[in-house]
Amino acid sequence: MRKARPLCLRGVPRQRKPNRAALYTAPAYLALLLRVGANVRRLREAQDLTQEELAFRSTDMGPAMLRTIEAGRVNVTALSMSRLAEGLGVDPAELLAPAAPPVKRKRGRPKKEP
Repeated sequence: MRKARPLCLRGVPRQRKPNRAALYTAPAYLALLLRVGANVRRLREAQDLTQEELAFRSTDMGPAMLRTIEAGRVNVTALSMSRLAEGLGVDPAELLAPAAPPVKRKRGRPKKEP
């Protein structure tokens, strides 16, 4: 399992309350973030949408926010989940369904085919 990094705002690590810091590294919490991210990516790719298109459909969510959600690196609020579900045209419960881990892809742009 990957090691959790603190959330950042403009390059400054976010300070957590000392009594809650361990909650953000709990395996169940990290698994849930990865599950939501994998489901968002799976549903987005099934509809052949880019991250930018889904971000726009999701009540103008920022593409950077969508990327961090798909990567499982940010806490997803109920509001963000409802916006994503609306943009994807699915029930919000589908974002919490068990999902296979996302397939690792090569970094960079895919090569254009002639």
